[in-house]
Amino acid sequence: MTAASLMPASVVSLPAGTQLTPAKSSAVSNAAASSTGVGSSLTESDFLTLLTTQLENQDPLNPQSPSDLAAELAQFSTASGVQTLNTAFNSGSGMQAAGLVGKNIAVAGNTMILGASGPAQGAFSLSAAAKDVTVTVANSSGSIVGTIDLGAMAAGNQTFSWQGQTVNGTALPAGNYVYAVNATPATAGATVTATPYSVVPVTSVVLGGQNGPMLDLGGGLAPVPLSSVQEVF
Repeated sequence: MTAASLMPASVVSLPAGTQLTPAKSSAVSNAAASSTGVGSSLTESDFLTLLTTQLENQDPLNPQSPSDLAAELAQFSTASGVQTLNTAFNSGSGMQAAGLVGKNIAVAGNTMILGASGPAQGAFSLSAAAKDVTVTVANSSGSIVGTIDLGAMAAGNQTFSWQGQTVNGTALPAGNYVYAVNATPATAGATVTATPYSVVPVTSVVLGGQNGPMLDLGGGLAPVPLSSVQEVF
């Protein structure tokens, strides 16, 4: 839908008996011509030209009412907003971002979200193979509440789950927890680095931003750009 299709007819009409000067008439004609070409639409500049000409040439004894003027401005603003939204959504990144709503993604961070039911998910990347990987889980106060031994793992992206229980099996309340990954290299003398990721749900998408689509995340985490997604689950 273009802005031209949403513009009211009153934008280009003048009170009966009103005459345009040649210069004003030319301005209207040029604006109309630029907006009626094949594949073109009424631009903001065209709209302002038409509106200004209409106001300058209205009947002083029967001027346009403020409510009519406000309606014209509102309709143009709505059309412009819809056009911007369509442009953002129809871009490849907009469609891709919209497809992530309701899914879990991995982004930079070390937060795990423990729900009322079901385990919390975590992910990390190993720079090299490890003969033993251990995950330590802490609460918001920094107290260690759980430990997970994942054993030997290959290099690359890895995932794990935590049942939300202490070492002795006590269930912990739902909420956000943080974790740290300790990896022992598989080869003596080698080094291995573990980069943690927060696995969080995408709740909604904001289009049209300067940095492209922004993803709203669950668990109270700050929104992130689409480019921050490391993996989709």
